[in-house]
Amino acid sequence: MSNNTDSISTQKVLQCVRFPPRGFSLGIFGKENNPWTYSVPTIQSQILLIYVVTQLFHTPLKRLGFPKISSEIFAGLILGSTLLGRYRSYQESLFPIASQGILGALSTFGYLLFLFLSGVKMDTSLTRKIGRRALVIGILNHLVPLIAGMITVFALSRSFFQEGATTVSPSVEVITIAKTSFPVISFLLKDLGLLNSELGRLALSSALISDLFGLTITVISVLVVISATGTLARAVKDAILFIIFIIVVIFVFRPLMILVAKRTPEGRPVKDLYILLIVLAVLLSGVFSDWAEQTVLVGPFIFGLAVPEGPPLGSTLVDKLDPFASGFLLPIFVSLMSLRTNLSAINPSSSFTFANIILMCVASISKILACFLPMLYCKMPLNDAVALSLIMSTRGVVDLATYSFLRDTKIINQETFAFMVLATLFTAVFVQIMVSWLYDPSRKYAGYQRRNLMNSNNKLPILFCIHNQDNTAAILRLLEKSNPNRDFPIVANVLHLIELRGRASSVFISHQVQTKAISDVSYSENVILAFQGYERNNYGAVTIQAFTAISPGNLMHEDICTLALDVLASIIILPFHRKWAVDGSVEVEDHSLRTLNCSVLERAPCSVGILVDRGQLRRSNSVRSSQNAYCVAMLFLGGNDDQEALTFAKRMAISGTISLTVIRLSSKKEMSSNVDQVIDLDIVGDWKHSRSGWENVQYIEHQVNETTETALLVHSLVDEYDLIITGRRNNIHCLLTAGLEEWSEIPELGVIGDMLASKDLKTRASVLVIQQQQIAM
Repeated sequence: MSNNTDSISTQKVLQCVRFPPRGFSLGIFGKENNPWTYSVPTIQSQILLIYVVTQLFHTPLKRLGFPKISSEIFAGLILGSTLLGRYRSYQESLFPIASQGILGALSTFGYLLFLFLSGVKMDTSLTRKIGRRALVIGILNHLVPLIAGMITVFALSRSFFQEGATTVSPSVEVITIAKTSFPVISFLLKDLGLLNSELGRLALSSALISDLFGLTITVISVLVVISATGTLARAVKDAILFIIFIIVVIFVFRPLMILVAKRTPEGRPVKDLYILLIVLAVLLSGVFSDWAEQTVLVGPFIFGLAVPEGPPLGSTLVDKLDPFASGFLLPIFVSLMSLRTNLSAINPSSSFTFANIILMCVASISKILACFLPMLYCKMPLNDAVALSLIMSTRGVVDLATYSFLRDTKIINQETFAFMVLATLFTAVFVQIMVSWLYDPSRKYAGYQRRNLMNSNNKLPILFCIHNQDNTAAILRLLEKSNPNRDFPIVANVLHLIELRGRASSVFISHQVQTKAISDVSYSENVILAFQGYERNNYGAVTIQAFTAISPGNLMHEDICTLALDVLASIIILPFHRKWAVDGSVEVEDHSLRTLNCSVLERAPCSVGILVDRGQLRRSNSVRSSQNAYCVAMLFLGGNDDQEALTFAKRMAISGTISLTVIRLSSKKEMSSNVDQVIDLDIVGDWKHSRSGWENVQYIEHQVNETTETALLVHSLVDEYDLIITGRRNNIHCLLTAGLEEWSEIPELGVIGDMLASKDLKTRASVLVIQQQQIAM
């Protein structure tokens, strides 16, 4: 046995440690039946207890809009010296002092990986494209609170800080308060679902500038402190070592990682050996930055910035390491920091606490005003300016780690640390709740202008969405049959959607294919080349504008709706979530794509069409098989959606290159005096009059008495046509489809569309379901 004396504040603790230490217990029925005297069962129990308490808090608090970090802090305060840690028997059994070092080392390793991955997710190339607003906000957001805080420190009497601070601690405290962390902002925007919003993009760009600016100031500050407390030669040596480290990372490690990415075949994962070597290099970077007397966490972050972002290398690193680092170890890290927080150390009546409150308020308010006033000058809406200012002033895990490091190095004391933990908790909760209340990204999609097919002119703007190469062929086929010509041109805005992997910020790229050649490196090269060729063959009839959006799957609808709003699209065409094999069976069913389609239908600022493509299948038993014309049927039951679908069908039939059959279904039992039915009859009547002389168009009326006849009639048509167009008719109830809603498998297609897209229906016809723009009043 050996004695180990550990000092906590002013209390001396005598700790007995078994030597050599034994990790595993002999079992509950062994000679020593207390498993918590051994390190492994103790660590396992601590981790389990932290997660259980965290979930007990997070389950009710997330319904109130609280971020998860608040639950992790609450768990640490409950389990730590603030509450349960006051009882000696509890502390000695579950959280003995000797075990906290092991748990701390484990969680710190997770935080090291988290910072490395944060650097990987950062797209530093965005700094070349950042606009003036983001640059101004990013710099002012750090500089203004830094200056205001320093002035406050010197303005306050030195006696305010003499009670509990060293000479440098107030200045260091100001530097940490002024800092804005890119990973914290990214986490907040992800939780709020704002990564793809205009506000989210501006906040991420500003945070990137502010974080890099703050990192530079932090490194310089450390070197200044070293020169002030040590020697100038020592500071110069540290600076030289740090510069050498950066040069080696940029000119040695980054080219090697780019070479690894180039040697990895497209669509194949990076070899595990390379991942292992990179992780070892991350650990080495931490050691090297420690030699330069910087924190061991600076090196991994800088090394992460050098990793090529996105697939294949960046995305593979994130996929393999992020669940373990951010999902498992990081919550333990946060809880452990708050577990070591003793709120009783705060003396509300002391002048030191009063000085800390003033310093925090001045720095935070100046930080908010530094963003708010420039945005008002740029005529940003008031709510959006306030939301952006709050986002840029939020705090999180990076700030907590900084405070913990300062406390461990005795730059700040226990009271200041406890105060900063409380400030971080309050800020994180307040900002998330307020931003979710102030900013609704979907409100800009509210349709107060008519953007649909019925109100469009001869030049038709359409937004086509593509997820993979199969969608390209289907969209080109539909575009060809939509009759683009010089009298009725089509502006085809093609959006290639790619799921975000290995990045923290989403990317939106505009490809000017009509004025620029395709670059060697392109996210959407095959898609752009296909549409570029079609535009060349239809010069004057079709104009192609190509875009690429790299974003999380649950936020892709933001890119779609925003682009539709910007290009004034009359209709959005979305691919269906099912893919059929050559034999007519369902080959792939993408549920994330289905969720995306539903989100677009709810928020779209224009009309929406969902294309169920069976174009690779040919009609086998069609009575029209002897004809070469492309056969299209339009099923008209009534309502705004069917009227919109009829307008699209009419445009397809103008050229005379397709065969169109409009089939109107009606019921004898419904009263013809209904206002909606009268409008439908007028529209159909006008259309019948205008199509006189068109030999390629037929009009057929069917009267049915019950829903069974409707289903039989729809099923009888499927092998007659190449494409069937129908309206969604959402929330429209009539005798023609009464009761069929209960059997609907895919409600986003409507009753008729659901029948035509059924797995059980072995048809060769593609289906286009159209929903007219939802006007918000």
